[in-house]
Amino acid sequence: DRALNYDNWLRLKPLRRGEVQRAGEALVSASVPKEHGTIGEAFTSGSTGEPVRVLSTEVTALLWDVVTLREHLWQQRDVSAKMAVIRRVSDGRAAYPDGLHLERWGRAVGSVFETGPLVALEIETSIANQVEWLQREQPTYLRVYPTNLLSLANHCIAKSVALPRLRQCLTFSELLRPEVREACREASGVTVADAYSSQEVGYISLQAPGYEHHLVQADCVMVEVVDEDGRLCKPGQVGRVIVTALHNFAKPLLRYDIGDYAEVGQPCPSGRQLPVLKRILGRERNMLIDAAGGEYWPAFGVRGLLAIAPVRQFQLAQTGIGEVEARMVVDEPLAPEKEAEVMAHFRARLPEGFTVVLKYVGDIPRSAGGKFEDFVCEIERPGASK
Repeated sequence: DRALNYDNWLRLKPLRRGEVQRAGEALVSASVPKEHGTIGEAFTSGSTGEPVRVLSTEVTALLWDVVTLREHLWQQRDVSAKMAVIRRVSDGRAAYPDGLHLERWGRAVGSVFETGPLVALEIETSIANQVEWLQREQPTYLRVYPTNLLSLANHCIAKSVALPRLRQCLTFSELLRPEVREACREASGVTVADAYSSQEVGYISLQAPGYEHHLVQADCVMVEVVDEDGRLCKPGQVGRVIVTALHNFAKPLLRYDIGDYAEVGQPCPSGRQLPVLKRILGRERNMLIDAAGGEYWPAFGVRGLLAIAPVRQFQLAQTGIGEVEARMVVDEPLAPEKEAEVMAHFRARLPEGFTVVLKYVGDIPRSAGGKFEDFVCEIERPGASK
């Protein structure tokens, strides 16, 4: 029986990134409706380093703009105010100290409303200089990667820097950890609004206004959260995120395993009838593996770490079963007693029997797209498939 029903849909094996790479042109539609307009092309490697060719149409571009506008409206932003963006800008136009200055926020909002200005700064700028630039620009809204935002907030706390006009921070592209929200509240008393998207499928979910959970953009994508046996997860359960873009007729990705895990939530108290993601937990490569083969997402207490030592940047990497390497960027090596405190801090947040090796590095670079991961598992996962 090949009828298109939900039982048969679930029999379709989820499509993983490596399979998309190997399939190549076989996934490209031979007949795109002319009403969908011209076809665009991009390449994305995300945080995995595995490049994938992405095709889009004028319809998918329009839907991206529509959901962008929806997010601003949901959050009731004053579009006449100044928006600041800190991200990778490859052509050098957003270099410090001036950054880039534009008259409006962008196509999605600027084509509908008269907006305030947008200013942008290259993310490779030092945190101290980013804060100095923000003090000069005094934006009302700041769009930034979560890891960068945490560094900004901690710098402002440590240096007693105020950004009095800032109302809200907008995060994207990386895992948003709870400590980022906490640091922003302490630093500036502002909230954080998160968006979940990928270049392959577009917007996946937006943070619900007035809450911290996400609402799936079900008019654009179909999202399934499934357990290890492929069964749909119920509220409170964590599973893999499987996404189908509903309007991309140029390169349809059916049941695409985006590589992330999420927790299914209860219906939104706001009354919006959209599927709820209570938490987005990150990628498989961000999961720690213990000696028994158990996997979980670690948290390393950034605020506690900074209370011990002035660490400018850090990343933890699992290099073996029971072994974690703590890579740290500091202005000068720590005293032996401080090193011991740092390692004890990390060990207290790891399963029993783990060892921590401290390694000083000059820099921990972001990906080509500007993303950063504060924990990566560098060992092969049991039963891992490509």
